[in-house]
Amino acid sequence: MAPFVHLACVWDSVRSLGEPERKGYLVSDTITVVGAGAMGGAIVYALASSSAFAASSIVVSEIDAARRDAVAAGSGATAGTRLVRDVADARVVVLAVKPQAFPTVASTMRPAIDPGQLVISIMAGVTVDGIESQLGSARIVRAMPNTPAQVGRGVTVWMSGRGVDTVDRQLTQQIVGTFGTEFEVGTERMIDAATAVHGSGPAYVYLVAEAWISAAVQIGLEPDLAERLVRETIAGSAELWAASGKGAAALRHAVTSPGGTTAAALDAFGRHDLEAAFAAAIQAAFRRSQQLG
Repeated sequence: MAPFVHLACVWDSVRSLGEPERKGYLVSDTITVVGAGAMGGAIVYALASSSAFAASSIVVSEIDAARRDAVAAGSGATAGTRLVRDVADARVVVLAVKPQAFPTVASTMRPAIDPGQLVISIMAGVTVDGIESQLGSARIVRAMPNTPAQVGRGVTVWMSGRGVDTVDRQLTQQIVGTFGTEFEVGTERMIDAATAVHGSGPAYVYLVAEAWISAAVQIGLEPDLAERLVRETIAGSAELWAASGKGAAALRHAVTSPGGTTAAALDAFGRHDLEAAFAAAIQAAFRRSQQLG
């Protein structure tokens, strides 16, 4: 991953290449994260711990004061005061609230939104048009990260709205790049599909891990040892996958000897139709992502 520079430097470098300066573009380096739940909190930690931004320039705006203060204290970010001020003082606003809460939040935010601000939404299923209509701004990016962003190993898929320009796209890459790997796509359908795959994906990993650990205990392993074996196997397998340059199928074949223990386990997965279960789960998440919009 390329090294990061301060947000103000990105803006300066773009202007030096001939990008016209925009009227109303805010000079503040503040990034306000609205919502400090699991994903919002992960974003605050990722931004505050990166070399791209000063932790104090990240503002946590959250209606639950205890949660706001805990996330701010734990990350070194700044605890917000009230939503209107937190938004008005920001150069970039990251919307990390539940989709169901957005209409109420938007009605409060709208008077404070400046035409020069970039708004990055991570709300599942809420379309760019929907955000534009409720905030009265076209400078919108829709993004979907996942919770490993908290440790810099997240994956984010994002797309630009119609009012987003070159500077905004660079700022977006700068911000979501602190979460881990980022991919830009061209349609909202791709965002919804990605949400079902990677956005909800950490839960799939943990669910499989729970079942795996439970099965290990059933055949006699101590729970602590079973959990450590499963966790390290998942982590090591993912690292090998990334380092090998091989596809998942090739790596699976490499560890499967005919008539061996792995083959016996895979046969059992096949009889219980694991592939169909995953397909049904991904389809269900995809449909729900579209319904939320």
